[in-house]
Amino acid sequence: MFEGFTEDELVAVIRGLKLLTFEPGDILVTEGAAGASLFILTTGTVKAFVKDARGESVKVHELAEGSFFGEISILTGRPRTATLTAATPCEVLELDKATLDGITQSHPNVLEVLKRFHEARAQDTVEAIIRNRP
Repeated sequence: MFEGFTEDELVAVIRGLKLLTFEPGDILVTEGAAGASLFILTTGTVKAFVKDARGESVKVHELAEGSFFGEISILTGRPRTATLTAATPCEVLELDKATLDGITQSHPNVLEVLKRFHEARAQDTVEAIIRNRP
């Protein structure tokens, strides 16, 4: 995701980040909940699950260090599209919507980079659900 940012945009984003820690089994975000932050996984592993048509949880991603998540809710205002659970001890950097809105006022390309990432992630999720269907 970061390769789409200029140096100034990257500095602005980094300044807005807050460090959070999670233990194995902790839920970072819950499918269907309101979301007002996006996250970057700096250490550890996180598993992403979505509910299929029968209401059963299907693992769609396993995220490793450097992964980025939570962008869908912050960009669209829609509820979280997946539940993410810490598989190992994790540290994540959080960027809340108010801070992101401030950044995009002076750096509109940040929003465009996030939108492109969101579109690619949405396609990956659909493909994972199809692959995991019995």
